[in-house]
Amino acid sequence: MALMVAVVFVVTGTLGVAAAASKAIVLKMETNGKEKPKFDGVAYIAGHGGHLAILDLRTMKSPTDPEKDRIVLTEAGSEMEGVIAGMDFEKVKKAGGTHGQALVTENGKKYLIAGTLNGDVYKVDLATDKKVAGPIKVGEKFCGAILGPDGNIYFEDMADGDVYIFDPVKLKPVDKMPIGKAVCGIQWTHNAKKAYITDMPTGSVFVYDWATKKRIKTITSPHMTFIHQARMTPDGRYLWVSAPNEYDPGLKPGTHRSQVIVIDTKKDAIAERLILPNNIRPHDFAFTPDGKYALLSSRTYGNDSEVNVVNIKKNAIVETVSVCNSCHQPNGVEVRIDKGSPLLCGITVDWHPGK
Repeated sequence: MALMVAVVFVVTGTLGVAAAASKAIVLKMETNGKEKPKFDGVAYIAGHGGHLAILDLRTMKSPTDPEKDRIVLTEAGSEMEGVIAGMDFEKVKKAGGTHGQALVTENGKKYLIAGTLNGDVYKVDLATDKKVAGPIKVGEKFCGAILGPDGNIYFEDMADGDVYIFDPVKLKPVDKMPIGKAVCGIQWTHNAKKAYITDMPTGSVFVYDWATKKRIKTITSPHMTFIHQARMTPDGRYLWVSAPNEYDPGLKPGTHRSQVIVIDTKKDAIAERLILPNNIRPHDFAFTPDGKYALLSSRTYGNDSEVNVVNIKKNAIVETVSVCNSCHQPNGVEVRIDKGSPLLCGITVDWHPGK
Protein backbone atom coordinates (compact mmCIF):
# COMPACT_ATOMS: atom_id res chain seq x y z
CA MET A 1 0.00 0.00 0.00
CA ALA A 2 1.23 3.48 -0.82
CA LEU A 3 2.08 5.72 2.11
CA MET A 4 -0.89 7.89 3.02
CA VAL A 5 -0.64 11.30 4.63
CA ALA A 6 -3.35 11.82 7.20
CA VAL A 7 -5.14 15.13 6.78
CA VAL A 8 -5.74 16.72 10.18
CA PHE A 9 -9.17 18.32 10.38
CA VAL A 10 -9.50 21.37 12.59
CA VAL A 11 -12.74 21.69 14.53
CA THR A 12 -14.08 25.23 14.71
CA GLY A 13 -17.41 27.03 14.77
CA THR A 14 -20.57 26.04 16.56
CA LEU A 15 -20.56 22.40 17.57
CA GLY A 16 -23.22 20.12 18.95
CA VAL A 17 -26.01 22.21 17.45
CA ALA A 18 -29.30 20.45 18.08
CA ALA A 19 -32.07 20.73 15.54
CA ALA A 20 -34.64 23.45 15.91
CA ALA A 21 -38.27 22.52 15.51
CA SER A 22 -38.63 20.57 12.26
CA LYS A 23 -41.69 19.41 10.39
CA ALA A 24 -42.55 15.73 10.82
CA ILE A 25 -44.21 14.12 7.78
CA VAL A 26 -45.57 10.59 7.90
CA LEU A 27 -45.02 9.05 4.48
CA LYS A 28 -48.18 7.57 3.02
CA MET A 29 -48.21 4.03 1.66
CA GLU A 30 -49.68 4.03 -1.84
CA THR A 31 -48.34 0.73 -3.19
CA ASN A 32 -51.76 -0.17 -4.55
CA GLY A 33 -50.74 -0.19 -8.18
CA LYS A 34 -52.14 3.21 -9.14
CA GLU A 35 -48.63 4.56 -9.63
CA LYS A 36 -46.09 2.06 -10.97
CA PRO A 37 -43.08 4.13 -12.01
CA LYS A 38 -40.29 2.73 -14.12
CA PHE A 39 -36.99 4.43 -14.80
CA ASP A 40 -34.24 4.26 -17.42
CA GLY A 41 -31.58 2.83 -15.16
CA VAL A 42 -30.04 -0.22 -13.52
CA ALA A 43 -29.48 -0.22 -9.76
CA TYR A 44 -26.59 -2.02 -8.06
CA ILE A 45 -27.20 -2.64 -4.37
CA ALA A 46 -24.62 -3.94 -1.93
CA GLY A 47 -25.47 -6.54 0.70
CA HIS A 48 -23.86 -8.37 3.57
CA GLY A 49 -24.03 -11.58 1.53
CA GLY A 50 -20.89 -10.52 -0.33
CA HIS A 51 -22.57 -9.60 -3.61
CA LEU A 52 -24.27 -6.74 -5.41
CA ALA A 53 -27.91 -7.29 -6.32
CA ILE A 54 -28.89 -6.01 -9.77
CA LEU A 55 -32.32 -4.39 -10.10
CA ASP A 56 -33.41 -3.33 -13.60
CA LEU A 57 -35.41 -0.15 -12.99
CA ARG A 58 -36.82 -0.33 -16.52
CA THR A 59 -38.92 -3.32 -15.51
CA MET A 60 -38.88 -3.05 -11.68
CA LYS A 61 -38.86 -6.85 -11.55
CA SER A 62 -37.25 -8.37 -8.47
CA PRO A 63 -33.96 -10.18 -9.02
CA THR A 64 -34.41 -13.96 -9.12
CA ASP A 65 -31.45 -15.41 -11.03
CA PRO A 66 -28.26 -15.81 -8.96
CA GLU A 67 -26.21 -15.95 -12.17
CA LYS A 68 -27.62 -12.90 -13.97
CA ASP A 69 -29.02 -10.77 -11.17
CA ARG A 70 -26.00 -10.38 -8.92
CA ILE A 71 -22.27 -9.62 -8.94
CA VAL A 72 -20.33 -11.71 -6.43
CA LEU A 73 -17.34 -9.94 -4.88
CA THR A 74 -16.47 -11.68 -1.62
CA GLU A 75 -17.77 -13.79 1.25
CA ALA A 76 -20.57 -12.82 3.58
CA GLY A 77 -20.04 -10.54 6.56
CA SER A 78 -21.95 -8.31 8.98
CA GLU A 79 -21.31 -4.67 9.85
CA MET A 80 -22.09 -5.32 13.53
CA GLU A 81 -19.20 -7.72 14.04
CA GLY A 82 -15.50 -7.15 14.47
CA VAL A 83 -14.60 -3.53 15.30
CA ILE A 84 -17.18 -0.73 15.27
CA ALA A 85 -16.18 2.75 16.46
CA GLY A 86 -13.15 1.20 18.13
CA MET A 87 -15.23 -1.34 20.07
CA ASP A 88 -14.89 -5.08 19.58
CA PHE A 89 -17.96 -7.14 18.74
CA GLU A 90 -18.22 -10.85 18.15
CA LYS A 91 -16.46 -11.80 14.93
CA VAL A 92 -18.57 -14.45 13.18
CA LYS A 93 -16.75 -14.52 9.85
CA LYS A 94 -13.85 -12.65 8.30
CA ALA A 95 -16.06 -9.57 8.00
CA GLY A 96 -16.37 -9.60 4.24
CA GLY A 97 -19.63 -8.59 2.64
CA THR A 98 -20.21 -5.74 0.21
CA HIS A 99 -21.33 -2.39 1.57
CA GLY A 100 -20.99 0.46 -0.91
CA GLN A 101 -19.93 1.17 -4.49
CA ALA A 102 -19.45 4.16 -6.78
CA LEU A 103 -19.88 4.43 -10.54
CA VAL A 104 -16.97 5.82 -12.56
CA THR A 105 -16.31 6.22 -16.28
CA GLU A 106 -12.85 5.52 -17.66
CA ASN A 107 -12.01 5.81 -21.37
CA GLY A 108 -15.69 5.59 -22.22
CA LYS A 109 -16.27 2.45 -20.14
CA LYS A 110 -18.27 2.19 -16.93
CA TYR A 111 -16.94 0.59 -13.77
CA LEU A 112 -18.02 0.13 -10.18
CA ILE A 113 -15.48 0.74 -7.43
CA ALA A 114 -16.79 -1.26 -4.47
CA GLY A 115 -15.74 -1.43 -0.83
CA THR A 116 -16.29 -4.26 1.62
CA LEU A 117 -16.70 -4.81 5.33
CA ASN A 118 -13.07 -5.85 5.69
CA GLY A 119 -11.69 -2.68 4.10
CA ASP A 120 -10.95 -4.14 0.67
CA VAL A 121 -11.66 -2.51 -2.69
CA TYR A 122 -12.74 -4.16 -5.95
CA LYS A 123 -13.21 -2.86 -9.49
CA VAL A 124 -16.04 -4.26 -11.63
CA ASP A 125 -16.44 -3.84 -15.40
CA LEU A 126 -20.14 -3.16 -16.03
CA ALA A 127 -19.85 -4.38 -19.62
CA THR A 128 -19.32 -7.89 -18.28
CA ASP A 129 -20.34 -7.57 -14.59
CA LYS A 130 -16.98 -9.16 -13.76
CA LYS A 131 -14.27 -8.21 -11.30
CA VAL A 132 -11.19 -6.78 -13.02
CA ALA A 133 -9.23 -5.81 -9.90
CA GLY A 134 -9.19 -6.63 -6.21
CA PRO A 135 -9.13 -7.33 -3.44
CA ILE A 136 -6.99 -4.26 -2.71
CA LYS A 137 -6.45 -3.72 1.01
CA VAL A 138 -7.16 -0.08 1.90
CA GLY A 139 -9.00 0.40 5.21
CA GLU A 140 -10.59 -1.49 8.08
CA LYS A 141 -14.40 -1.67 7.65
CA PHE A 142 -16.00 0.32 4.88
CA CYS A 143 -19.50 1.76 4.78
CA GLY A 144 -20.03 4.20 1.90
CA ALA A 145 -18.12 4.51 -1.38
CA ILE A 146 -18.72 7.96 -2.84
CA LEU A 147 -17.35 9.63 -5.97
CA GLY A 148 -15.84 12.91 -4.86
CA PRO A 149 -15.61 16.25 -6.68
CA ASP A 150 -11.94 15.54 -7.43
CA GLY A 151 -12.69 12.25 -9.21
CA ASN A 152 -11.39 10.11 -6.35
CA ILE A 153 -13.50 7.63 -4.37
CA TYR A 154 -14.13 8.41 -0.71
CA PHE A 155 -14.55 5.35 1.54
CA GLU A 156 -16.02 5.92 5.00
CA ASP A 157 -14.71 3.57 7.68
CA MET A 158 -16.87 2.26 10.53
CA ALA A 159 -13.97 0.80 12.51
CA ASP A 160 -11.57 3.72 12.84
CA GLY A 161 -13.78 6.66 11.85
CA ASP A 162 -11.50 7.73 9.01
CA VAL A 163 -12.33 8.62 5.41
CA TYR A 164 -10.01 6.91 2.93
CA ILE A 165 -9.39 8.55 -0.45
CA PHE A 166 -8.79 6.14 -3.32
CA ASP A 167 -7.63 6.79 -6.89
CA PRO A 168 -9.94 4.67 -9.12
CA VAL A 169 -7.57 4.79 -12.10
CA LYS A 170 -4.28 4.01 -10.37
CA LEU A 171 -6.15 1.71 -7.98
CA LYS A 172 -4.38 2.87 -4.88
CA PRO A 173 -5.16 4.92 -1.75
CA VAL A 174 -3.82 8.47 -1.84
CA ASP A 175 -4.86 9.93 1.52
CA LYS A 176 -7.02 9.51 4.61
CA MET A 177 -8.80 11.84 7.00
CA PRO A 178 -9.62 11.29 10.68
CA ILE A 179 -13.25 12.33 11.17
CA GLY A 180 -15.36 10.62 13.85
CA LYS A 181 -16.25 7.36 15.58
CA ALA A 182 -17.69 5.26 12.74
CA VAL A 183 -18.37 7.30 9.62
CA CYS A 184 -20.76 6.11 6.95
CA GLY A 185 -21.38 8.72 4.25
CA ILE A 186 -20.06 11.91 2.70
CA GLN A 187 -21.67 14.41 0.33
CA TRP A 188 -20.73 17.80 -1.06
CA THR A 189 -22.63 20.91 -2.06
CA HIS A 190 -22.59 21.50 -5.82
CA ASN A 191 -19.85 24.11 -5.52
CA ALA A 192 -17.85 21.79 -3.24
CA LYS A 193 -17.58 24.52 -0.63
CA LYS A 194 -19.07 22.32 2.08
CA ALA A 195 -19.02 18.61 2.85
CA TYR A 196 -21.38 16.65 5.08
CA ILE A 197 -20.15 13.49 6.83
CA THR A 198 -22.40 11.14 8.81
CA ASP A 199 -21.16 9.53 12.02
CA MET A 200 -23.19 6.38 12.54
CA PRO A 201 -23.18 5.61 16.31
CA THR A 202 -23.26 9.24 17.47
CA GLY A 203 -26.08 10.22 15.13
CA SER A 204 -24.16 13.32 14.07
CA VAL A 205 -23.78 15.05 10.72
CA PHE A 206 -20.49 16.96 10.55
CA VAL A 207 -20.37 20.02 8.28
CA TYR A 208 -16.94 20.89 6.88
CA ASP A 209 -15.56 23.85 5.03
CA TRP A 210 -13.99 21.83 2.24
CA ALA A 211 -11.34 24.38 1.27
CA THR A 212 -9.91 24.63 4.79
CA LYS A 213 -10.92 21.15 5.98
CA LYS A 214 -12.31 22.71 9.15
CA ARG A 215 -15.42 21.43 10.84
CA ILE A 216 -17.80 24.38 11.04
CA LYS A 217 -20.87 22.72 12.52
CA THR A 218 -22.25 19.51 13.95
CA ILE A 219 -25.92 18.81 13.32
CA THR A 220 -27.57 16.62 15.94
CA SER A 221 -31.12 15.73 16.91
CA PRO A 222 -32.83 13.41 19.39
CA HIS A 223 -34.40 11.87 16.27
CA MET A 224 -30.97 10.80 14.93
CA THR A 225 -29.58 8.13 17.24
CA PHE A 226 -28.05 5.74 14.68
CA ILE A 227 -27.60 6.87 11.10
CA HIS A 228 -26.12 5.55 7.87
CA GLN A 229 -25.70 7.13 4.44
CA ALA A 230 -26.65 10.59 3.21
CA ARG A 231 -27.38 11.85 -0.30
CA MET A 232 -27.73 15.29 -1.82
CA THR A 233 -30.88 16.02 -3.81
CA PRO A 234 -30.17 16.74 -7.50
CA ASP A 235 -30.78 20.48 -7.03
CA GLY A 236 -28.35 20.60 -4.09
CA ARG A 237 -30.90 22.24 -1.79
CA TYR A 238 -31.34 19.37 0.65
CA LEU A 239 -29.36 16.54 2.17
CA TRP A 240 -31.27 13.35 2.96
CA VAL A 241 -29.85 11.41 5.91
CA SER A 242 -30.90 7.83 6.66
CA ALA A 243 -31.93 7.57 10.31
CA PRO A 244 -33.29 4.05 10.80
CA ASN A 245 -32.31 4.38 14.47
CA GLU A 246 -31.70 0.69 15.10
CA TYR A 247 -29.80 1.69 18.24
CA ASP A 248 -30.02 4.38 20.90
CA PRO A 249 -26.88 6.15 22.21
CA GLY A 250 -24.31 3.70 23.55
CA LEU A 251 -25.56 1.09 21.06
CA LYS A 252 -28.52 0.28 23.27
CA PRO A 253 -31.71 -1.13 21.69
CA GLY A 254 -33.39 1.50 19.54
CA THR A 255 -36.53 3.25 20.75
CA HIS A 256 -36.96 5.90 18.02
CA ARG A 257 -38.92 5.80 14.78
CA SER A 258 -37.27 4.97 11.48
CA GLN A 259 -37.08 8.11 9.37
CA VAL A 260 -35.28 10.25 6.82
CA ILE A 261 -33.81 13.48 8.13
CA VAL A 262 -33.92 16.28 5.54
CA ILE A 263 -31.31 19.01 6.05
CA ASP A 264 -31.51 22.44 4.41
CA THR A 265 -28.01 22.99 2.98
CA LYS A 266 -28.31 26.79 3.06
CA LYS A 267 -29.20 26.92 6.75
CA ASP A 268 -27.43 23.68 7.73
CA ALA A 269 -30.47 22.86 9.82
CA ILE A 270 -33.07 20.10 9.80
CA ALA A 271 -36.07 21.15 7.70
CA GLU A 272 -38.20 18.00 7.73
CA ARG A 273 -38.37 14.50 9.12
CA LEU A 274 -39.96 11.85 6.90
CA ILE A 275 -41.43 9.20 9.20
CA LEU A 276 -41.33 5.64 7.84
CA PRO A 277 -43.07 2.40 8.79
CA ASN A 278 -41.02 0.37 11.26
CA ASN A 279 -40.36 -2.35 8.68
CA ILE A 280 -38.61 0.15 6.39
CA ARG A 281 -35.17 0.94 7.71
CA PRO A 282 -33.32 2.95 5.03
CA HIS A 283 -29.58 2.64 4.58
CA ASP A 284 -28.93 4.60 1.40
CA PHE A 285 -30.73 6.58 -1.31
CA ALA A 286 -30.62 7.30 -5.01
CA PHE A 287 -32.55 10.15 -6.60
CA THR A 288 -33.90 10.15 -10.13
CA PRO A 289 -32.10 12.80 -12.20
CA ASP A 290 -35.23 14.98 -12.29
CA GLY A 291 -35.49 14.87 -8.50
CA LYS A 292 -39.09 13.63 -8.52
CA TYR A 293 -38.44 10.25 -6.92
CA ALA A 294 -36.11 8.78 -4.31
CA LEU A 295 -35.11 5.12 -4.22
CA LEU A 296 -34.53 3.88 -0.68
CA SER A 297 -32.30 0.87 -0.11
CA SER A 298 -34.09 -0.44 2.97
CA ARG A 299 -33.85 -3.24 5.49
CA THR A 300 -36.95 -4.93 6.90
CA TYR A 301 -35.08 -6.95 9.54
CA GLY A 302 -37.33 -9.80 8.48
CA ASN A 303 -36.65 -12.20 5.61
CA ASP A 304 -36.09 -9.50 3.01
CA SER A 305 -34.61 -6.14 2.12
CA GLU A 306 -36.27 -3.85 -0.39
CA VAL A 307 -36.08 -0.84 -2.63
CA ASN A 308 -38.82 1.60 -1.73
CA VAL A 309 -39.80 4.23 -4.29
CA VAL A 310 -40.85 7.58 -2.81
CA ASN A 311 -42.78 10.19 -4.77
CA ILE A 312 -41.19 13.23 -3.15
CA LYS A 313 -43.92 15.74 -4.05
CA LYS A 314 -46.68 13.48 -2.74
CA ASN A 315 -44.70 12.32 0.34
CA ALA A 316 -45.76 8.80 -0.52
CA ILE A 317 -44.15 5.40 -0.94
CA VAL A 318 -45.58 4.30 -4.28
CA GLU A 319 -43.66 1.09 -4.96
CA THR A 320 -41.82 -1.57 -2.98
CA VAL A 321 -39.60 -4.13 -4.71
CA SER A 322 -38.16 -7.22 -3.02
CA VAL A 323 -34.43 -7.45 -3.64
CA CYS A 324 -33.28 -10.33 -1.42
CA ASN A 325 -36.00 -12.87 -0.67
CA SER A 326 -37.13 -12.86 -4.31
CA CYS A 327 -33.85 -14.61 -5.14
CA HIS A 328 -33.11 -16.39 -1.86
CA GLN A 329 -36.42 -18.20 -1.42
CA PRO A 330 -36.73 -19.91 -4.85
CA ASN A 331 -33.05 -20.87 -4.80
CA GLY A 332 -33.10 -22.30 -1.27
CA VAL A 333 -30.68 -19.74 0.16
CA GLU A 334 -30.61 -19.54 3.95
CA VAL A 335 -29.13 -16.42 5.55
CA ARG A 336 -26.87 -17.42 8.43
CA ILE A 337 -25.68 -13.99 9.60
CA ASP A 338 -27.45 -10.90 10.96
CA LYS A 339 -29.98 -13.08 12.83
CA GLY A 340 -31.16 -14.58 9.58
CA SER A 341 -32.10 -11.27 7.99
CA PRO A 342 -30.60 -10.24 4.61
CA LEU A 343 -29.39 -6.66 4.87
CA LEU A 344 -28.93 -4.25 1.97
CA CYS A 345 -26.50 -1.35 2.08
CA GLY A 346 -25.38 1.15 -0.56
CA ILE A 347 -27.32 1.76 -3.79
CA THR A 348 -25.77 3.07 -7.02
CA VAL A 349 -27.72 3.64 -10.24
CA ASP A 350 -26.38 3.58 -13.77
CA TRP A 351 -28.81 6.01 -15.38
CA HIS A 352 -29.34 5.54 -19.11
CA PRO A 353 -27.28 2.33 -19.35
CA GLY A 354 -25.67 1.74 -22.70
CA LYS A 355 -25.08 5.44 -23.27
